[in-house]
Amino acid sequence: MSDKDLARRTEIQVYFENVDISVQLRSYLLTMTYTDNEEDRSDDLQITLDDRENVWLKWLNTSASQGGDIKGARIHAVIIQKNWLGDGRDRQLDCGIFEIDSIDSSGPPAKVAIKATSIPYTSKIRTQKKTKAWEKIKLSAIAAEIAAGGNMKTMFESAYDPLYSRKEQIKQSDIEFLQGLCKAAGISLKVTSNIIVLFDAAEYERKPAVYKIMRGVADVKSYRFSTNFKDCTYSSCHVVYDNPLTMRKIEATYSLAETGEGGSGQVLEVNERVADAAEAYLLAQKRLRQKNKGEYQAEFTLVGNVGLVAGVTVEVVGWGAFDGKYIVECATHNVTGGYTVNLKLRRVLEGY
Repeated sequence: MSDKDLARRTEIQVYFENVDISVQLRSYLLTMTYTDNEEDRSDDLQITLDDRENVWLKWLNTSASQGGDIKGARIHAVIIQKNWLGDGRDRQLDCGIFEIDSIDSSGPPAKVAIKATSIPYTSKIRTQKKTKAWEKIKLSAIAAEIAAGGNMKTMFESAYDPLYSRKEQIKQSDIEFLQGLCKAAGISLKVTSNIIVLFDAAEYERKPAVYKIMRGVADVKSYRFSTNFKDCTYSSCHVVYDNPLTMRKIEATYSLAETGEGGSGQVLEVNERVADAAEAYLLAQKRLRQKNKGEYQAEFTLVGNVGLVAGVTVEVVGWGAFDGKYIVECATHNVTGGYTVNLKLRRVLEGY
């Protein structure tokens, strides 16, 4: 709680290797940028400090000399909106735990930029190329084994969990291999706070909107909309697999016509191993969704709001044909004196 008689303000808390350095940072902080991605890319944190007094580069060098390479050191950041609604209550966004992967120094005036990522610098899951055969195993089990090998945890939030008779990982890092499996299965993947999360984006899209972005309202600083009709307006998906062991063809088609939705009439053809017609139908539904989801996109810069993070949905109102429900694909929170958030959105798909 904050004093409700004080003006609302934004503060950050930063912990370096579990030591709170927030007070020391405060008078030197130029910017802190936290990028929260819905899928495929890791979350990122960047803190830029005024270093005209040669405080921070010297401190980082001292820390390195005492504990080894500064790369891989853990940093934890929290954004706090103090008394934001005038009732004394605080709102906060725990950005998570990151590992430092680079330090930049520039000038004049002298500045130090600390860059960190949610995929550990010290973890082999993003650096070591492997060749391995995975047999008779589900996607969730592959993710769990990869996470354990990188000293990470896993969270699986999808009713669809494909079983593979055999998958080959050929000269790929674990995270590259897992991303490929997820994309093929129509499942989203992200890495945050030392956790590999696999989830069904369609389930996230069905959740209620947490915020309404309205034209003419003061918290909208800028906006941009775009449409893409190339390779993302399929009406149906046809999956076919010729089983070499049984000499039988397995196939299924999922069509938007089943839900009353339209489309361009184009058919997306997929030739991939499936166990039966039911799996083929589910795969067709997910592949069609994966292809079509980028048709309508938007980008907003808003007054900072800790509740706007990747994976939540918002309502866009007042822009005519672009109105509707959108999911946040990427939220970039920027504390630079003031506090803003840049959102990259895609419109929620209906009928999937």
